Amino acid sequence: MKKFRNFYTDIYSYFILKKNIDPKRIEKIFALLRVDTTFKTTSVNRMTDVNLRLKKYINKFFSKKITICDFGISSGQSTLELFNDLNKTKIKTLYGFDKQIRIKIYKIKNFIFVYSSKNNLLFVEHNKYCVRYRFFFILKKLEKFFLYLFNLMNIKYEKSKVLISDLDKVDKFKFFEQDIFNIEKKYFNLFDVVRVSNLLNYNYFSDSKLKKAIINISKISKENCILLVNRTTTKKINIASFFIKKQGKFRLLEDINGGSEIKNLILSC
Repeated sequence: MKKFRNFYTDIYSYFILKKNIDPKRIEKIFALLRVDTTFKTTSVNRMTDVNLRLKKYINKFFSKKITICDFGISSGQSTLELFNDLNKTKIKTLYGFDKQIRIKIYKIKNFIFVYSSKNNLLFVEHNKYCVRYRFFFILKKLEKFFLYLFNLMNIKYEKSKVLISDLDKVDKFKFFEQDIFNIEKKYFNLFDVVRVSNLLNYNYFSDSKLKKAIINISKISKENCILLVNRTTTKKINIASFFIKKQGKFRLLEDINGGSEIKNLILSC
């Protein structure tokens, strides 16, 4: 087991009571939340350089107000920074998409279970220790059984959204639970700018899954849409590529630090 200060105290303060706690603690909380093969995360000011480069392209290609989609928003920290880094007068609406935005917190004796709104187990803590991945994997197999047990014992959950409270102050921001592999048709051909950061990479997904995600990104993108695909390294270096959609295909505008590892997939779809 990996030692970790009482997760429940922190998550309760941050998500339920909406109290501010140490940002480093928040980063550790999000590092423990698992959504399928991906991990949620949050970190302050890690994408300023690519945001400012995106601002340059927005000013170059758009004279009207634009609709932006930020996919895989996690805590929404980087989404708030994106809003602050861009020219706010040009933003009509900023959408935040993620597969899991709302959570349910169950407490039973010395265990804490954190579930998504769709009843997927995200995190388990026991006696102030977080459960390591190899043990969590076993518990994940029993996620439906635990829900049955909670219901049998009449244990109620507390619910919250996995977003920083400061986003509520941005009137142009809207958030929705959307799976990048299964996007609702109502969002097709809606966005002038799409940003996908720290989600689409080979550590998480296979070629076939990545291609499906790229096709869906193309579906939600208007003609002349600017697409930013980025991955931030552990040293907080952004490896990114910028594209523009022309005649239904993405064309490369610029690479940052060598460009995205899935650049060729994007260009071939």
